[in-house]
Amino acid sequence: MIKSQYGTVAGVKSGKIAQISINWKSASTDSWGSGQFGTIPEGWRPAVVTHGTWSGRDGGSQRDFILETNGNFRYANCGAVQNSGTFYGTMTYILA
Repeated sequence: MIKSQYGTVAGVKSGKIAQISINWKSASTDSWGSGQFGTIPEGWRPAVVTHGTWSGRDGGSQRDFILETNGNFRYANCGAVQNSGTFYGTMTYILA
């Protein structure tokens, strides 16, 4: 679905439910920094803005995954110390 030098976003659908998996190679280290995964194609977009979380590996690196109804998919760091390494996660949501 999304493939870049920084990672991939893949997914499966069943009826009006989708589950996507994020496998990303690097991230912003700014406490409140953010980054873009890319744009989710039509047919995979959520009915409402959807949030998922990544709790991190070191107790400080925490990220919010944000999938907007227009397909914009991004992450936002949630303060504290941020790890720049690989991160991953899954989100399940209702399709538009």
